[in-house]
Amino acid sequence: MSEGLSIQGNLADTTVPDLFRSVIRGSETAIVSLESADRSDVIYFHEGKIIFASSTDPDTGLAEVLLRSGELSIEQYDTAMDRVVVSRRMGALLCELGYLQPDELLPATERQASAIILHALAYRVGNYTIEFTSELPDGIISLPLSTERLILDGVRAIDYWSLIMRGIMRVSRLLEAASGADMRSYHLELSDEEAHVLSLLADGPQSVQTLCSRSYLSNFSTCRTIWGLLAINLIQDAEGAEVEEKRAALESEYEMEGAVERYNTVFEKIFRLVFQKIGDHVYDFVDRVVLHLSPDILPYLSGMSLVNESRIDIDQLLNNLVASGSEDREAIVLIVLNELLTGWIFEVRREFGGALDAEVVKIAATLKRR
Repeated sequence: MSEGLSIQGNLADTTVPDLFRSVIRGSETAIVSLESADRSDVIYFHEGKIIFASSTDPDTGLAEVLLRSGELSIEQYDTAMDRVVVSRRMGALLCELGYLQPDELLPATERQASAIILHALAYRVGNYTIEFTSELPDGIISLPLSTERLILDGVRAIDYWSLIMRGIMRVSRLLEAASGADMRSYHLELSDEEAHVLSLLADGPQSVQTLCSRSYLSNFSTCRTIWGLLAINLIQDAEGAEVEEKRAALESEYEMEGAVERYNTVFEKIFRLVFQKIGDHVYDFVDRVVLHLSPDILPYLSGMSLVNESRIDIDQLLNNLVASGSEDREAIVLIVLNELLTGWIFEVRREFGGALDAEVVKIAATLKRR
């Protein structure tokens, strides 16, 4: 996945374990942000492994986690909450008060991060963002968390059938054990239920419905366990090349969407600068920008209006790409975006010159820093 790519979406269309699955499978370094009406969580991955998590949920604070596990008394908790200030970390304060020994702080932070992750896996509604990067922000502690075990435990605690169905997608879905699943499952120390469901695939690919009929577990538990094993890539779709092709196409589409959104941000900023200068005449200005595009680019903008702050409609662009029959779609998208950007720069330079030209070039340069 390209560094700097950001993918956004609605959790009504997917599940958190499935988001994690894509990051794990690609061994990605990424930041997964989840947001609902009452809280937001951030999960940090390094090369496909969860290393840290933070949350605005007050029930997953370090003091609350230690209180829940019996490692803090209510008196100690009250004292710590009375003394904590925004600029101070709770862990340092607990050590200063003598409630935690310095060598106990890291394990306590691991338990807190685990609590956040287990809680986050059960999101049913909200929004998500996945930011792919080569470097995580400063101050992120790399905790020795067991990514796969956390996901399995989190899925096992979920009782929402709507989420489970999103995860398994359909009962006719054909599944098989992933390559090396036996060795990986040994190191993961699967539960009896997890090991049982995985063993059912030893005879070859089977549908979810068949697995349910063969399992000694209830259909509900079998489906939930299948979802967990899918989320950590111990089992996979058995449709082979067709599934891989669809996955590759989806990832390509995500990258194109990310590129369009980055350029749209730049187009919006330039549009607003020009609007400040000439008001509603900016729409005539946009028409002149389009005149700078080469004729073979125009069909890709068919059916599209740039009156919305000159933003490119990604859905219409993708439809036009499909209709064109073009194979190298990512390259074409970049050509379209760069020609539009060049048109903006040329027209601003011709119309205004001077300081505005320099400001537009500075805005466009932000694309190169990604």
